[in-house]
Amino acid sequence: MRGTRAFLCAGVAALAVNTGAWAQQAPDAGPAAASAASDVLDEIVVTAQKRTERLIDVPQSVSAVSAEALQQAHAERLDDYFTRVPSAALVETQAGQARLILRGVNTGGVGATVATYVDETPYGSATSLANGAILTPDLDPSDLERVEVLRGPQGTLYGANSLGGLIKYVTVAPSTDGVHTAAEISTETVAHGDTGWSGRASVNVPLADSLAVRASGFYRRDPGFIDDQRGKDINDGRTYGGRVSALFRPTDALTLRGSVVVQNLDSNGTNQVDVDPITLRPALGDYRQARVVAQPNDMRYRVYNLTGTYDFGPVQLLSSTSYSTLFQDALVDVSGLYGDLLTGAFGVPLGASQVQRVQQRRFTEEMRLASTGGRLDWTVGGFYTRERNAIMQVINGVDNLSGAPIADFANLADARLNSRYEEYAGFASGTLHITDQIDLTAGGRYSHNEQDAVQLGSGPLAGDANYTANSSDGVFTYSVAPSFKPNEDTTLYIRVARGYRPGGPNVLPPTAPGAVPRQFGADTTTNYEIGVKSEAWGRRLSLELTGFYIDWNNIQLFSSVDDYGVNINGGSARSRGIEASVTIKPVSGLTVSLNGALVDAALTSDAPPLVGGLKGDRLPYTARYSSTLAVEYQRPLSGTVDGFAGVSWRYTGDRLSAFDTSYGQHHLSAYSQVDAHAGITMGPYRIEAFARNLTDSRGILDVGTAGSALDGNVTAAIVRPRSFGATLGFRY
Repeated sequence: MRGTRAFLCAGVAALAVNTGAWAQQAPDAGPAAASAASDVLDEIVVTAQKRTERLIDVPQSVSAVSAEALQQAHAERLDDYFTRVPSAALVETQAGQARLILRGVNTGGVGATVATYVDETPYGSATSLANGAILTPDLDPSDLERVEVLRGPQGTLYGANSLGGLIKYVTVAPSTDGVHTAAEISTETVAHGDTGWSGRASVNVPLADSLAVRASGFYRRDPGFIDDQRGKDINDGRTYGGRVSALFRPTDALTLRGSVVVQNLDSNGTNQVDVDPITLRPALGDYRQARVVAQPNDMRYRVYNLTGTYDFGPVQLLSSTSYSTLFQDALVDVSGLYGDLLTGAFGVPLGASQVQRVQQRRFTEEMRLASTGGRLDWTVGGFYTRERNAIMQVINGVDNLSGAPIADFANLADARLNSRYEEYAGFASGTLHITDQIDLTAGGRYSHNEQDAVQLGSGPLAGDANYTANSSDGVFTYSVAPSFKPNEDTTLYIRVARGYRPGGPNVLPPTAPGAVPRQFGADTTTNYEIGVKSEAWGRRLSLELTGFYIDWNNIQLFSSVDDYGVNINGGSARSRGIEASVTIKPVSGLTVSLNGALVDAALTSDAPPLVGGLKGDRLPYTARYSSTLAVEYQRPLSGTVDGFAGVSWRYTGDRLSAFDTSYGQHHLSAYSQVDAHAGITMGPYRIEAFARNLTDSRGILDVGTAGSALDGNVTAAIVRPRSFGATLGFRY
């Protein structure tokens, strides 16, 4: 039925981080140890190539955010650290609803362009039929060992949706070396808003020489700062959950690790204000919006994994079995889109609310063999995933003043899309050590998926619908990276890599014209990269410099063909730029870090007319210039007390908003954010004060389309205002 598909997708359309990250000295270390540790940069080990190796040896761009760096940044959300990675951006309208962008690879749309992993588990939907682009998992970073951000396509080892890159949460593994506990409590007051607090705790307990269990939990009450006619600070919320992991090593060769990640995220409103659609100036006053109905958004994250490894000597076998779910239950005010239409049709002043529920259920199995040494380091594996997804959207008429439901105008539209995605893949990767100084890393992956979907619809706005569709798709991705090491502390490399996003079916009635595509294909990116990584001055200096060029072809877009809203392939784009990271320890205890990126991302051919983008237009929400400067200092204050302090400055350059046929792309001004913290450690205890966004910057993150707000205004999501807080922590 005409328009049903467009209605289904309306809701969709609607710290210093560097490669030489440093480790903060553990609180229970003495001043002498702290002083010695603060003289050099900490060596970073990552698993970006699915084997453990020094970050400096990996021939691609990777940012590793250590647990200590997360603590220093008081990281509680993705925005607290992801946006400080070179060429990274996050477009967030509400807690739990965010789009990740790396190297400018973004034109909007339904499917994600940055993949997410939790240890060995791919998390989130692989399809373009389940809102994966804007439902990026925002996992609490407590009890993490590190976060790895891999920039550029990662299709060979990580598969679907890694067009622009990948974010990987690496959790702390249980340990049999003793009992460890940690806890902290924080409070934070936000300007123009209210006060929040958080608490976290973790414990590691060895139950035997071969068995250990680790558990952690957290609760966070997020303060609000947006007002509307119903009250103040309506975008407050809470996040809570935890992790449990058990490690069993019955023999030296066999290791089993099971883990469960649980997180609930409940947000009461959006981070948006209403602005004039031309000037983007606040239409109702600072930090204010007008909505007919409240807009809660509840997310439920669950990840269950069992990973086993067996060491045969020359090779190691790994098996990772996962089951994960992501559920969304949200209410959206769509009065700006449908209020006038309903009022005119029924002769009664009406607003409109949209109930949206998304369910993602995913099973994955990966098995791989890897060499454990020799002239050739190789990995060969197979991957299988099956997911079932469902989207339900219901539009109800409501009183346009109070927002109260009106029974006579319930279920004006009821649209549901159920889909199944199944994929098989095989991959191989290896590094040949041609000489002591020259390596060649190469790999390939073939992925094949099959999908089917059923669309159901009812109600006067959606009509009656009961359609089915299916698709089949296959794609080959690869990576090649020769590297040269003039010495142990320097790597020069060239990398060519390909990433992809799966295609899928368009759910259409049998009467749809032949010009309307029944299936949309995969889109791909090809990345050409040259880089250098180096450590010098007795590991007091770390440097990474990367230049890249990305070709993006067959871009997946949501468009209209013969009045049918469908996913199509059309247009092309390129992104080119330079990324740099420098960290230096000029004197004992002082660390200075600077990273930045210059990114030029634009369409190289016109997008379809309904999308609105033309050749040469900049890709949405990517700053040409961005950078972060951070200074951290620590020193002993007495025989038992150490002091530390730090300040960081983050700059986000001007950007353009999403393509929009009504107003065109809006120009979003550059903005800066300054954070600072200071505190002391006394044995196992830590006391700290911190401030975020000291200058109370009001940067705009996202601009809505026509109809996103009432009275001809549009929505604009903004950064969190200035806040002050304090933390008391304990580690044993």
